[in-house]
Amino acid sequence: MKRIIRNIDAVISGRLIRTDIVIEDEFFSYPSSTGKIEDIDGTDLIAVPGFIDTHIHGIGGYGTEDGTPEAILHMSDSLAKAGVTSFFPTIYTDTMERITMDEKAITEAHGREKGASIAGIHIEGPFISPNRIGAQNPAGRLDPDEAAFTRMLEAGGGLIKAMTAAPELENIEKIVSLSKENGIVVLMGHTDATYEQAVHGMEIGIRHTTHLFNAMSGLSHRKPGVVGCCLLNNAMSAEIIADGKHVHPEIVKFVLRSKGEDKVVVITDSLRPTMQESGKFTANGVEVEMGNGLWVTKGKPDLIQGSALTMHKAFVNLINWGVPLTAASVVTATTPAKIYALTDRGEIMPGKRADLVVMDRNLRIKFTMINGEIVCGTAN
Repeated sequence: MKRIIRNIDAVISGRLIRTDIVIEDEFFSYPSSTGKIEDIDGTDLIAVPGFIDTHIHGIGGYGTEDGTPEAILHMSDSLAKAGVTSFFPTIYTDTMERITMDEKAITEAHGREKGASIAGIHIEGPFISPNRIGAQNPAGRLDPDEAAFTRMLEAGGGLIKAMTAAPELENIEKIVSLSKENGIVVLMGHTDATYEQAVHGMEIGIRHTTHLFNAMSGLSHRKPGVVGCCLLNNAMSAEIIADGKHVHPEIVKFVLRSKGEDKVVVITDSLRPTMQESGKFTANGVEVEMGNGLWVTKGKPDLIQGSALTMHKAFVNLINWGVPLTAASVVTATTPAKIYALTDRGEIMPGKRADLVVMDRNLRIKFTMINGEIVCGTAN
């Protein structure tokens, strides 16, 4: 089946251009007049590569902590409605039994998705600092341990793509080495590292950061910390939560200017009740409520549990803050694909997966296309 979206404004190679987008079967293709063609009118519409969320715990009332493939598949469906075409279900630090159970649920769901594709697993821990636990389960925190790593690797069935770790922990070098051997990107996160310890982590291969500024040693003129290591070294890249709550919008823009679009990955770090319409709101076993745009512990508004962001909202936020639409597209799709070697997606280019978000001029989603199929919304 061949589709052509005609006369649409699309982000291609970092530029917004008016063009026709050709989709043949599951891929973007070259213009051709052969075969049966379905025309889609793209007039007054905008197309960007499908959003890729590499750090998300839950959405739509389902989360990785549910430990079932059905929960992951429900996440896939909800994510497509928010323009996400690929995602990394992200597992909390918890007991090894819980982590491996959640991994196995993801591996069982993999290949059965009808919405966003499972592109990998992100394990947020368990080799993290006891001083920067955040919303993780302290009972599951471990010092670097090869046997535990091997156990997670086996349960992940080759799907682990990201692992958050603290570079100051003793023997972290072994974990980084094993991760490299298995194609896993290690991120600095939930860490109390000094600047010098962070630089050592960078030198051994930890070159990405988990939700920059949050749950890590901050930047000061005498103690640059992990934040300083990321901002001052071109080898480092960063996740950032673009909800305007975890990080001030002006700081988000500063990071984009200082690091460049090719070093910044926008994430949601969304929790289970995001986009949930009814019922009891819980995240990682804690009852939560909405407080100032964040999920907070019910009855305790000062105890932040996490984000209520979607990738579509993050994209719109960036543009409302003055970030060019082309740059917003790069950091929500192209850069995450490059950092995690997802070479078949992240750009509107012949030969790549036909993953698209099509929006109107008010940036409302008209339809989401995954692997050449419209999975939500309509082209009419």
